[in-house]
Amino acid sequence: MRTTKSHVIALLAELHHSGDHEAAWRLPTGRPELISDYGHYLSLAREAERGGFDALFFADFQAFREGFRDRMPWGFDPISLLAAIAADCPEIGIVATASTVFNRADSLARTFATLHQQTSGRVGWNIVTSGTPEAAASFGLSTNPPHDERYRQAEDFVLNVLDWWRKDPNNIGLSAENRPALVQAGASPVGRDFAARYAELVFTAVPDVRAAADFRADIRRRASRIGRSPNDVKVTPGFFVVVGSTEAEAKALREELDAKLTDNQLRRMLADFGIDIDRYGLDDEIQGHLRDLTGSHSGIQSRIEVFQRVASSMGSEVTLRKLARRVAGSRGHLSCTGTPEQIADTMERVLDAGGADGFVIKFSHNPGGITDFVDGVIPELQRRGLYRGGYESQSLRARFGSNPHIANTFQQRAATGAALTAEKHHV
Repeated sequence: MRTTKSHVIALLAELHHSGDHEAAWRLPTGRPELISDYGHYLSLAREAERGGFDALFFADFQAFREGFRDRMPWGFDPISLLAAIAADCPEIGIVATASTVFNRADSLARTFATLHQQTSGRVGWNIVTSGTPEAAASFGLSTNPPHDERYRQAEDFVLNVLDWWRKDPNNIGLSAENRPALVQAGASPVGRDFAARYAELVFTAVPDVRAAADFRADIRRRASRIGRSPNDVKVTPGFFVVVGSTEAEAKALREELDAKLTDNQLRRMLADFGIDIDRYGLDDEIQGHLRDLTGSHSGIQSRIEVFQRVASSMGSEVTLRKLARRVAGSRGHLSCTGTPEQIADTMERVLDAGGADGFVIKFSHNPGGITDFVDGVIPELQRRGLYRGGYESQSLRARFGSNPHIANTFQQRAATGAALTAEKHHV
Protein backbone atom coordinates (compact mmCIF):
# COMPACT_ATOMS: atom_id res chain seq x y z
CA MET A 1 0.00 0.00 0.00
CA ARG A 2 1.06 3.56 -0.62
CA THR A 3 2.74 5.17 2.36
CA THR A 4 0.95 8.42 3.10
CA LYS A 5 2.69 11.48 4.48
CA SER A 6 2.36 11.92 8.21
CA HIS A 7 -0.01 14.44 9.76
CA VAL A 8 -2.66 13.82 7.12
CA ILE A 9 -5.38 12.34 9.31
CA ALA A 10 -7.22 13.72 12.30
CA LEU A 11 -8.34 11.27 14.96
CA LEU A 12 -11.23 11.88 17.31
CA ALA A 13 -12.30 9.50 20.09
CA GLU A 14 -16.04 9.17 20.61
CA LEU A 15 -16.57 9.06 24.34
CA HIS A 16 -19.26 6.58 25.40
CA HIS A 17 -19.57 5.27 28.91
CA SER A 18 -19.40 1.57 28.02
CA GLY A 19 -18.37 1.72 24.35
CA ASP A 20 -20.37 1.89 21.15
CA HIS A 21 -21.77 -1.61 20.97
CA GLU A 22 -25.29 -1.73 22.34
CA ALA A 23 -24.47 -4.65 24.64
CA ALA A 24 -20.99 -3.56 25.78
CA TRP A 25 -22.18 -2.69 29.27
CA ARG A 26 -23.19 -6.33 29.79
CA LEU A 27 -19.66 -7.68 29.33
CA PRO A 28 -18.05 -9.11 32.49
CA THR A 29 -15.59 -6.22 32.31
CA GLY A 30 -18.35 -3.63 31.90
CA ARG A 31 -18.80 -1.08 34.68
CA PRO A 32 -22.37 0.25 34.43
CA GLU A 33 -22.23 1.43 38.03
CA LEU A 34 -19.76 4.12 36.89
CA ILE A 35 -22.34 5.89 34.72
CA SER A 36 -22.21 8.96 36.98
CA ASP A 37 -18.55 8.68 37.97
CA TYR A 38 -16.51 11.54 36.51
CA GLY A 39 -13.31 9.65 37.20
CA HIS A 40 -14.36 6.94 34.75
CA TYR A 41 -14.73 9.42 31.88
CA LEU A 42 -11.50 11.12 32.85
CA SER A 43 -9.61 7.82 32.69
CA LEU A 44 -10.97 7.22 29.16
CA ALA A 45 -9.96 10.73 28.15
CA ARG A 46 -6.45 10.27 29.53
CA GLU A 47 -6.06 7.08 27.51
CA ALA A 48 -7.11 8.95 24.35
CA GLU A 49 -4.65 11.74 25.18
CA ARG A 50 -1.90 9.15 25.73
CA GLY A 51 -2.58 7.96 22.19
CA GLY A 52 -2.35 11.46 20.75
CA PHE A 53 -5.99 11.77 19.66
CA ASP A 54 -6.75 15.26 18.39
CA ALA A 55 -9.99 15.53 20.28
CA LEU A 56 -12.71 13.80 22.25
CA PHE A 57 -16.17 13.77 20.70
CA PHE A 58 -19.28 13.60 22.85
CA ALA A 59 -22.76 13.26 21.32
CA ASP A 60 -26.01 14.33 22.99
CA PHE A 61 -29.74 13.88 22.41
CA GLN A 62 -31.18 16.60 24.66
CA ALA A 63 -33.59 14.20 26.35
CA PHE A 64 -34.17 11.29 28.69
CA ARG A 65 -35.05 8.28 26.56
CA GLU A 66 -37.21 5.37 27.59
CA GLY A 67 -36.19 1.76 27.17
CA PHE A 68 -33.06 1.90 29.30
CA ARG A 69 -33.76 -1.48 30.84
CA ASP A 70 -31.46 -2.91 28.16
CA ARG A 71 -29.39 0.16 27.32
CA MET A 72 -27.06 2.52 29.13
CA PRO A 73 -28.60 6.01 29.38
CA TRP A 74 -26.74 9.08 28.19
CA GLY A 75 -24.96 10.43 31.23
CA PHE A 76 -23.52 13.87 31.83
CA ASP A 77 -24.21 17.06 29.94
CA PRO A 78 -21.46 17.06 27.28
CA ILE A 79 -20.34 20.67 27.66
CA SER A 80 -20.00 20.46 31.43
CA LEU A 81 -18.28 17.08 31.28
CA LEU A 82 -15.80 18.06 28.58
CA ALA A 83 -15.00 21.36 30.27
CA ALA A 84 -13.89 19.43 33.35
CA ILE A 85 -11.92 16.95 31.25
CA ALA A 86 -10.17 19.76 29.36
CA ALA A 87 -8.97 21.17 32.68
CA ASP A 88 -7.53 17.80 33.72
CA CYS A 89 -6.15 16.84 30.27
CA PRO A 90 -3.95 19.70 29.04
CA GLU A 91 -3.47 18.63 25.40
CA ILE A 92 -6.41 16.77 23.92
CA GLY A 93 -9.18 18.79 22.29
CA ILE A 94 -12.89 18.59 23.05
CA VAL A 95 -15.87 18.61 20.67
CA ALA A 96 -19.22 19.01 22.41
CA THR A 97 -22.65 18.63 20.84
CA ALA A 98 -25.13 21.49 21.25
CA SER A 99 -28.49 22.04 19.55
CA THR A 100 -29.58 24.96 17.39
CA VAL A 101 -33.21 24.19 18.30
CA PHE A 102 -33.09 24.19 22.10
CA ASN A 103 -30.56 26.93 22.85
CA ARG A 104 -30.18 30.71 22.53
CA ALA A 105 -27.48 31.74 20.09
CA ASP A 106 -25.96 34.44 22.31
CA SER A 107 -25.85 32.19 25.37
CA LEU A 108 -24.30 29.26 23.49
CA ALA A 109 -21.80 31.55 21.77
CA ARG A 110 -20.67 32.82 25.16
CA THR A 111 -20.34 29.27 26.55
CA PHE A 112 -18.14 28.05 23.72
CA ALA A 113 -16.14 31.28 23.67
CA THR A 114 -15.37 30.82 27.35
CA LEU A 115 -14.29 27.22 26.81
CA HIS A 116 -12.19 28.31 23.85
CA GLN A 117 -10.35 30.91 25.91
CA GLN A 118 -9.85 28.61 28.90
CA THR A 119 -8.40 25.79 26.78
CA SER A 120 -6.21 27.85 24.42
CA GLY A 121 -8.40 26.98 21.46
CA ARG A 122 -8.93 23.25 22.03
CA VAL A 123 -12.71 23.47 21.54
CA GLY A 124 -15.15 22.50 18.80
CA TRP A 125 -18.92 22.83 18.56
CA ASN A 126 -20.79 19.89 17.00
CA ILE A 127 -23.83 21.59 15.47
CA VAL A 128 -27.02 19.51 15.60
CA THR A 129 -30.67 20.24 14.85
CA SER A 130 -32.18 17.75 17.33
CA GLY A 131 -34.81 15.62 15.59
CA THR A 132 -36.00 13.20 18.27
CA PRO A 133 -39.56 13.52 19.66
CA GLU A 134 -38.17 12.94 23.18
CA ALA A 135 -36.09 16.10 22.84
CA ALA A 136 -39.14 18.14 21.83
CA ALA A 137 -41.11 16.77 24.78
CA SER A 138 -38.29 17.64 27.18
CA PHE A 139 -38.65 21.28 26.16
CA GLY A 140 -42.45 21.35 26.32
CA LEU A 141 -43.06 20.98 22.59
CA SER A 142 -45.56 18.58 21.06
CA THR A 143 -43.27 17.99 18.09
CA ASN A 144 -40.05 19.16 16.50
CA PRO A 145 -40.02 21.47 13.49
CA PRO A 146 -39.84 19.50 10.21
CA HIS A 147 -36.38 18.36 9.07
CA ASP A 148 -35.67 21.06 6.47
CA GLU A 149 -37.18 23.78 8.64
CA ARG A 150 -34.74 22.88 11.43
CA TYR A 151 -31.87 23.50 9.02
CA ARG A 152 -33.32 26.86 7.98
CA GLN A 153 -33.44 27.81 11.66
CA ALA A 154 -29.88 26.54 12.07
CA GLU A 155 -28.70 28.94 9.34
CA ASP A 156 -29.83 31.93 11.38
CA PHE A 157 -28.58 30.42 14.62
CA VAL A 158 -25.04 29.77 13.36
CA LEU A 159 -24.82 33.22 11.78
CA ASN A 160 -25.83 34.77 15.09
CA VAL A 161 -23.19 32.73 16.95
CA LEU A 162 -20.50 33.72 14.44
CA ASP A 163 -21.54 37.34 14.70
CA TRP A 164 -21.32 37.20 18.50
CA TRP A 165 -17.86 35.68 18.29
CA ARG A 166 -16.78 38.33 15.76
CA LYS A 167 -17.97 41.18 17.95
CA ASP A 168 -16.75 39.49 21.18
CA PRO A 169 -18.93 41.73 23.39
CA ASN A 170 -17.54 40.36 26.66
CA ASN A 171 -13.90 40.83 25.59
CA ILE A 172 -13.14 37.14 25.99
CA GLY A 173 -10.34 37.40 23.44
CA LEU A 174 -11.89 36.11 20.22
CA SER A 175 -11.11 37.30 16.71
CA ALA A 176 -12.03 36.29 13.19
CA GLU A 177 -9.17 33.78 13.16
CA ASN A 178 -9.33 32.81 16.84
CA ARG A 179 -12.60 31.03 17.59
CA PRO A 180 -13.96 27.52 18.25
CA ALA A 181 -13.97 24.95 15.45
CA LEU A 182 -17.26 24.10 13.76
CA VAL A 183 -18.21 20.44 13.40
CA GLN A 184 -21.33 19.09 11.71
CA ALA A 185 -22.83 15.79 10.59
CA GLY A 186 -25.34 16.72 7.90
CA ALA A 187 -26.02 13.86 5.47
CA SER A 188 -29.36 14.69 3.83
CA PRO A 189 -29.13 17.04 0.82
CA VAL A 190 -29.98 20.10 2.91
CA GLY A 191 -27.69 18.86 5.67
CA ARG A 192 -24.79 18.44 3.25
CA ASP A 193 -25.31 21.98 1.96
CA PHE A 194 -25.23 23.21 5.54
CA ALA A 195 -22.06 21.24 6.32
CA ALA A 196 -20.30 22.45 3.17
CA ARG A 197 -21.15 26.02 4.07
CA TYR A 198 -20.11 26.13 7.74
CA ALA A 199 -18.23 23.06 8.96
CA GLU A 200 -14.49 22.66 9.25
CA LEU A 201 -14.97 19.02 10.21
CA VAL A 202 -17.81 16.84 8.89
CA PHE A 203 -18.68 13.70 10.84
CA THR A 204 -20.54 11.13 8.72
CA ALA A 205 -21.91 7.58 8.77
CA VAL A 206 -20.84 5.61 5.69
CA PRO A 207 -20.83 1.79 5.60
CA ASP A 208 -18.07 1.12 3.07
CA VAL A 209 -15.11 2.60 1.20
CA ARG A 210 -17.10 3.51 -1.93
CA ALA A 211 -19.76 5.33 0.09
CA ALA A 212 -17.03 7.20 1.99
CA ALA A 213 -15.36 8.35 -1.23
CA ASP A 214 -18.69 9.42 -2.75
CA PHE A 215 -19.68 11.38 0.36
CA ARG A 216 -16.36 13.22 0.65
CA ALA A 217 -16.36 14.09 -3.05
CA ASP A 218 -19.91 15.43 -2.77
CA ILE A 219 -19.10 17.61 0.25
CA ARG A 220 -16.04 19.01 -1.54
CA ARG A 221 -18.11 19.76 -4.66
CA ARG A 222 -20.73 21.58 -2.61
CA ALA A 223 -18.05 23.62 -0.82
CA SER A 224 -16.40 24.55 -4.10
CA ARG A 225 -19.73 25.54 -5.63
CA ILE A 226 -20.23 28.28 -3.04
CA GLY A 227 -16.68 29.59 -3.39
CA ARG A 228 -15.08 27.76 -0.49
CA SER A 229 -11.85 25.78 -0.83
CA PRO A 230 -12.70 22.06 -0.57
CA ASN A 231 -9.51 21.58 1.45
CA ASP A 232 -11.01 23.67 4.24
CA VAL A 233 -13.65 20.99 4.89
CA LYS A 234 -12.26 17.85 6.52
CA VAL A 235 -14.43 14.72 6.35
CA THR A 236 -14.06 12.24 9.22
CA PRO A 237 -16.28 9.14 8.98
CA GLY A 238 -17.14 7.21 12.09
CA PHE A 239 -15.13 4.00 12.40
CA PHE A 240 -16.27 1.22 14.77
CA VAL A 241 -13.41 -1.03 15.86
CA VAL A 242 -13.18 -4.36 17.68
CA VAL A 243 -9.48 -4.91 18.39
CA GLY A 244 -7.86 -8.26 19.17
CA SER A 245 -4.28 -9.46 19.37
CA THR A 246 -5.36 -12.04 16.76
CA GLU A 247 -8.23 -12.04 14.28
CA ALA A 248 -9.82 -14.96 16.12
CA GLU A 249 -9.68 -13.06 19.40
CA ALA A 250 -11.32 -10.00 17.86
CA LYS A 251 -14.09 -12.09 16.23
CA ALA A 252 -14.73 -13.91 19.51
CA LEU A 253 -15.21 -10.56 21.27
CA ARG A 254 -17.63 -9.37 18.61
CA GLU A 255 -19.59 -12.63 18.85
CA GLU A 256 -19.74 -12.28 22.62
CA LEU A 257 -21.07 -8.75 22.29
CA ASP A 258 -23.70 -9.72 19.72
CA ALA A 259 -24.83 -12.68 21.83
CA LYS A 260 -25.71 -10.30 24.67
CA LEU A 261 -28.14 -8.24 22.57
CA THR A 262 -31.81 -8.50 23.59
CA ASP A 263 -34.85 -8.20 21.33
CA ASN A 264 -35.80 -5.01 23.16
CA GLN A 265 -32.41 -3.48 22.37
CA LEU A 266 -32.68 -4.37 18.71
CA ARG A 267 -36.16 -2.94 18.40
CA ARG A 268 -35.32 0.30 20.20
CA MET A 269 -32.20 0.84 18.10
CA LEU A 270 -34.14 0.39 14.85
CA ALA A 271 -36.92 2.66 16.09
CA ASP A 272 -34.39 5.40 16.89
CA PHE A 273 -33.62 5.63 13.18
CA GLY A 274 -37.24 5.78 12.12
CA ILE A 275 -37.90 2.12 11.27
CA ASP A 276 -41.49 1.11 12.05
CA ILE A 277 -40.77 -2.04 14.02
CA ASP A 278 -44.48 -2.87 14.40
CA ARG A 279 -45.00 -3.60 10.70
CA TYR A 280 -42.57 -6.53 10.58
CA GLY A 281 -41.32 -9.04 13.08
CA LEU A 282 -37.62 -9.18 13.85
CA ASP A 283 -37.35 -12.43 11.90
CA ASP A 284 -39.37 -11.41 8.84
CA GLU A 285 -37.43 -10.84 5.63
CA ILE A 286 -37.26 -7.16 4.74
CA GLN A 287 -35.07 -7.12 1.62
CA GLY A 288 -36.47 -4.45 -0.69
CA HIS A 289 -38.96 -3.20 1.91
CA LEU A 290 -36.69 -1.24 4.24
CA ARG A 291 -37.63 2.15 2.85
CA ASP A 292 -41.33 1.33 3.46
CA LEU A 293 -40.67 0.96 7.17
CA THR A 294 -39.65 4.58 7.78
CA GLY A 295 -43.05 6.20 7.38
CA SER A 296 -43.05 9.94 8.08
CA HIS A 297 -39.92 9.93 10.23
CA SER A 298 -38.53 13.47 10.58
CA GLY A 299 -35.41 12.68 12.59
CA ILE A 300 -32.14 11.30 11.25
CA GLN A 301 -33.32 10.60 7.71
CA SER A 302 -30.08 9.63 6.01
CA ARG A 303 -29.33 6.56 8.13
CA ILE A 304 -32.02 4.48 6.43
CA GLU A 305 -30.06 4.77 3.17
CA VAL A 306 -26.98 3.52 5.00
CA PHE A 307 -28.96 0.59 6.42
CA GLN A 308 -30.29 -0.22 2.95
CA ARG A 309 -26.74 -0.39 1.67
CA VAL A 310 -25.71 -2.64 4.55
CA ALA A 311 -28.72 -4.91 3.96
CA SER A 312 -27.88 -5.18 0.26
CA SER A 313 -24.36 -6.32 1.11
CA MET A 314 -25.73 -9.12 3.31
CA GLY A 315 -27.22 -11.13 0.43
CA SER A 316 -30.63 -12.80 0.55
CA GLU A 317 -32.95 -13.57 3.45
CA VAL A 318 -32.14 -10.41 5.37
CA THR A 319 -34.28 -9.90 8.47
CA LEU A 320 -34.53 -6.96 10.84
CA ARG A 321 -32.78 -9.07 13.47
CA LYS A 322 -29.81 -9.82 11.21
CA LEU A 323 -29.59 -6.20 10.12
CA ALA A 324 -29.82 -4.89 13.67
CA ARG A 325 -27.12 -7.27 14.89
CA ARG A 326 -24.86 -6.20 12.02
CA VAL A 327 -25.18 -2.50 12.92
CA ALA A 328 -25.48 -2.89 16.72
CA GLY A 329 -21.98 -1.49 17.15
CA SER A 330 -21.36 0.57 14.05
CA ARG A 331 -24.91 1.89 13.50
CA GLY A 332 -24.02 1.99 9.83
CA HIS A 333 -20.54 3.48 10.20
CA LEU A 334 -17.38 1.97 8.78
CA SER A 335 -16.26 -0.96 10.89
CA CYS A 336 -13.48 -3.48 11.31
CA THR A 337 -13.07 -6.47 13.61
CA GLY A 338 -9.49 -7.66 13.64
CA THR A 339 -5.87 -7.09 14.60
CA PRO A 340 -4.24 -3.65 14.79
CA GLU A 341 -2.68 -4.34 11.39
CA GLN A 342 -6.05 -5.19 9.82
CA ILE A 343 -7.66 -2.09 11.29
CA ALA A 344 -4.81 0.09 9.99
CA ASP A 345 -5.21 -1.61 6.59
CA THR A 346 -8.88 -0.58 6.50
CA MET A 347 -8.08 3.00 7.47
CA GLU A 348 -5.39 3.20 4.79
CA ARG A 349 -7.78 1.85 2.14
CA VAL A 350 -10.31 4.54 2.97
CA LEU A 351 -7.65 7.25 2.83
CA ASP A 352 -6.22 5.97 -0.46
CA ALA A 353 -9.72 5.94 -2.00
CA GLY A 354 -10.24 9.59 -1.05
CA GLY A 355 -12.90 8.69 1.49
CA ALA A 356 -11.58 10.48 4.56
CA ASP A 357 -9.35 13.14 6.02
CA GLY A 358 -9.49 11.37 9.36
CA PHE A 359 -11.74 9.24 11.53
CA VAL A 360 -13.99 9.40 14.58
CA ILE A 361 -13.09 6.18 16.36
CA LYS A 362 -15.98 4.30 17.97
CA PHE A 363 -14.66 1.72 20.42
CA SER A 364 -16.48 -1.59 20.82
CA HIS A 365 -16.33 -1.52 24.62
CA ASN A 366 -14.96 0.41 27.58
CA PRO A 367 -13.05 0.09 29.81
CA GLY A 368 -10.47 -1.53 27.55
CA GLY A 369 -11.43 -0.52 24.01
CA ILE A 370 -9.53 2.76 23.99
CA THR A 371 -6.49 1.09 25.53
CA ASP A 372 -6.51 -1.67 22.89
CA PHE A 373 -6.55 0.97 20.15
CA VAL A 374 -3.90 3.17 21.72
CA ASP A 375 -1.52 0.28 22.42
CA GLY A 376 -2.09 -1.55 19.13
CA VAL A 377 -3.44 0.60 16.31
CA ILE A 378 -1.77 3.95 17.03
CA PRO A 379 1.79 2.53 16.84
CA GLU A 380 0.88 0.77 13.59
CA LEU A 381 -0.46 3.99 12.09
CA GLN A 382 2.68 5.82 13.14
CA ARG A 383 4.89 3.07 11.71
CA ARG A 384 3.19 3.58 8.35
CA GLY A 385 3.58 7.34 8.52
CA LEU A 386 -0.17 7.83 8.73
CA TYR A 387 -0.29 9.62 12.05
CA ARG A 388 1.94 12.01 13.90
CA GLY A 389 3.62 11.38 17.21
CA GLY A 390 2.78 13.94 19.89
CA TYR A 391 0.83 17.18 19.75
CA GLU A 392 2.02 19.99 17.50
CA SER A 393 -0.63 22.63 18.11
CA GLN A 394 -2.97 23.71 20.89
CA SER A 395 -5.64 25.10 18.59
CA LEU A 396 -8.16 22.52 17.43
CA ARG A 397 -8.71 24.43 14.20
CA ALA A 398 -4.98 24.27 13.49
CA ARG A 399 -5.02 20.51 14.09
CA PHE A 400 -7.87 20.21 11.61
CA GLY A 401 -5.84 22.22 9.09
CA SER A 402 -8.31 25.11 8.99
CA ASN A 403 -7.28 28.00 6.78
CA PRO A 404 -6.57 30.98 9.08
CA HIS A 405 -8.24 33.28 6.53
CA ILE A 406 -11.44 31.27 6.37
CA ALA A 407 -13.16 33.29 9.08
CA ASN A 408 -12.89 36.46 7.02
CA THR A 409 -15.17 34.96 4.37
CA PHE A 410 -17.78 33.50 6.73
CA GLN A 411 -20.27 36.32 6.45
CA GLN A 412 -20.05 36.50 2.66
CA ARG A 413 -20.27 32.74 2.27
CA ALA A 414 -23.10 32.41 4.79
CA ALA A 415 -25.09 35.15 3.10
CA THR A 416 -24.67 33.44 -0.25
CA GLY A 417 -25.62 30.11 1.26
CA ALA A 418 -28.68 31.54 2.98
CA ALA A 419 -29.82 33.03 -0.32
CA LEU A 420 -29.36 29.67 -2.06
CA THR A 421 -31.33 27.92 0.69
CA ALA A 422 -34.14 30.49 0.52
CA GLU A 423 -34.35 30.09 -3.25
CA LYS A 424 -34.38 26.29 -3.00
CA HIS A 425 -37.20 26.25 -0.47
CA HIS A 426 -39.07 29.32 -1.81
CA VAL A 427 -38.97 31.16 1.50
